[in-house]
Amino acid sequence: MKKALFAICMAVVAATIVGCEDYDEEPLQFVNSSSYTITITSLSSEWVGFVLLPGQEKKLSGIRDVDYDFAPDKFVQEGSASTDRYIVFVDIPRADIQWGN
Repeated sequence: MKKALFAICMAVVAATIVGCEDYDEEPLQFVNSSSYTITITSLSSEWVGFVLLPGQEKKLSGIRDVDYDFAPDKFVQEGSASTDRYIVFVDIPRADIQWGN
């Protein structure tokens, strides 16, 4: 019985340690490489939204929840250099823009 209880306790401790990632050391960074002013809206209560002018960057530290939305999504998209915590916005190619909507 003691061995089973000890094994369960160790499993809980191990799961707690393995499940924790230290996001405090890895900033959340937004880069506006587009020609548009972008409004970033946080979908979390952990941080507030902001505006990025063309060429502007913003780093946020200590952020765990990366959920966000951005506008104008009709003209701007996330670039291929983006990762989970490094987001680069680029212009959508003119040929791909749906002008009628």
